[in-house]
Amino acid sequence: MTAEATVYVICSDLTRNGKTLLARTLTDHLLLESRDPFCFDLSAPEGGLRAYFPGRTTLVDLTDERARDRLFGSILAGAGRDYVIDVPAARVPAFCEAAGDHGFTAAAQDKGFHLCVLYIVDRDEKSLHAAVGVEDALLPDLFVPVVNRFIGSALPEGVPGPTLVMAKIDPELQAIISHRRFSLRGFMLGDNTGVPPRMQANLRNFLHGLQTGLRDFEPALSLRQLRSADL
Repeated sequence: MTAEATVYVICSDLTRNGKTLLARTLTDHLLLESRDPFCFDLSAPEGGLRAYFPGRTTLVDLTDERARDRLFGSILAGAGRDYVIDVPAARVPAFCEAAGDHGFTAAAQDKGFHLCVLYIVDRDEKSLHAAVGVEDALLPDLFVPVVNRFIGSALPEGVPGPTLVMAKIDPELQAIISHRRFSLRGFMLGDNTGVPPRMQANLRNFLHGLQTGLRDFEPALSLRQLRSADL
């Protein structure tokens, strides 16, 4: 991963398409890369991501103005650390509006952060248009369309720039890893507890594909940084 501190925004316009699983995998990947990510779960009051990382996640209610201020303020005050923001579909417009009101993208870049948006493009064509709207609203250093093979995607083949692919997971395996006590990081480190032998290759391939894609962001972010410096 890039050595620069990065704010990762994980989002989509539709629900139940693997967004929180992606946020989990990213967080565990950063930990395995000896980073120290902190997470913001914007799904108050449910707290999907917080259930997996209770010690490093804050639950944020975007309808609360003070909570919005604390969200952006705490990130800007904590330069040098990676952040993962899990934005539920229903909160994406509010998040983009709040980020714009706080001048967050420019302020984060001034503090030395990269801003990277991972957007799961669902199979409905409207999802592709919604993704473009989020990119235009946030103007991140890197916008990465994500394809979940399990649900399908409207993202056309051969789009320029990096993309990320989530391989299909067997529904039974999905149920196993969705348990809040299951650690993806533990599995990556060799702990197969709870995963039947016949499913281990499926999970291993899923995680390896995402880890490989996440590592590919480093040259893309570095290139953006060099281009910005030349302007």
